[in-house]
Amino acid sequence: MKTNWNSGIDYGFSAVRSMMWILGLWPLQNGVIYTIQWLVIFTAVSLTMMNVLMESLKSCGVPRDGLEILRLTESCIHGWINIIFPRIYMRKLAININSAIDDWVSPFTKKELRVIMMAYARTGRLVTLTHFIIGSMGGILWFASVFLSNKDKVATIDNNTAWNFVLPSTCLYKGVSYSTYKALFVMQIIQGFLILISECACDSFFFSITMHLCGQLELLKVQFIEVCKKRNGEKHRGNIFRPLVKRHCQLIELTRNIEDAFNINILLRLLIISVVIAGSGIGIILSFNRHDYKELIKMVVSIQFYIVQTFLYTYAGDILQNRSESIVYAIYSSTWHEMPPIMVKDLIFIMMRMKIPLRISAGKFFYLARTTMTDILKTTLTYISFLQVTVEK
Repeated sequence: MKTNWNSGIDYGFSAVRSMMWILGLWPLQNGVIYTIQWLVIFTAVSLTMMNVLMESLKSCGVPRDGLEILRLTESCIHGWINIIFPRIYMRKLAININSAIDDWVSPFTKKELRVIMMAYARTGRLVTLTHFIIGSMGGILWFASVFLSNKDKVATIDNNTAWNFVLPSTCLYKGVSYSTYKALFVMQIIQGFLILISECACDSFFFSITMHLCGQLELLKVQFIEVCKKRNGEKHRGNIFRPLVKRHCQLIELTRNIEDAFNINILLRLLIISVVIAGSGIGIILSFNRHDYKELIKMVVSIQFYIVQTFLYTYAGDILQNRSESIVYAIYSSTWHEMPPIMVKDLIFIMMRMKIPLRISAGKFFYLARTTMTDILKTTLTYISFLQVTVEK
């Protein structure tokens, strides 16, 4: 485990590291203690998901809000997935983090190149904090709605006044004692906090580590431009391109690590988000017609949270592809026609390999780009139109 963090790596990853550490998922965490920590978190999140699923399947004559159950189920499933996949691929993600540390602590990186790295680190930090703030707003609204509704829906357990559970559990925990009720109530508050952290942490980690990779591609482009300005290619042919080609191979490997760790997670996430946004969209229409502005605000905030999560994936994938392709254009735009023929031959082979851009896929089905987000929103609007017509009939 590398601990030689400087201000640059700390600025880019400190917020993400704190959230991942809580879950026991920070890739540089090693040892039995961290494994036990992850097992405890995994058990708590799994119990939360089972609680929500079992409650939704039980029938005890209690009225339920279908959209509320849908959004809560989506959050639990997403949090559960985020707990599993980063743990499975922790070694590969550790390679990426160690590479980022080496990039920041390298004494050979010029000051102007560090400015480029800092710009991408700033983007990752800004989006991470924005994602966490919006997620926290959604969580606060959820707990607030539960506590406000409890004023009118109190129950009596062992001659003591009791509120409804934080998570839907009326049927599942029917008939429990008051002491058990208090323990379950506190446990569900903790479970809700863990779901919030798991939703924000892994998405933000994916975005931050991908942004750093984009910064390294930008640096590689600058280095290629500087090398192509040299005219004495014959003299330095043996090593003039070798370090850059080696670096590009390293970046390809780092991209594969991110792809392996997140592609299934991204696919499941985008599929579920499409359905939940569609359901929330029709819920907004119904809440507006009923003048239920409390539910309206909750759904608007939740939709914003889902859109931000979609933006994290699609924007990062699109920038990664663009920065990878820009190296080819930069080489072609150089004065290659003034270089020695043997140097031009090397450039041709380099460009042939770089014509295949670095990309992140969703379950190997499609690549992430900005058009992916627009396609998701178009599909969601189609669902909303269909559901609206169905409800009106």
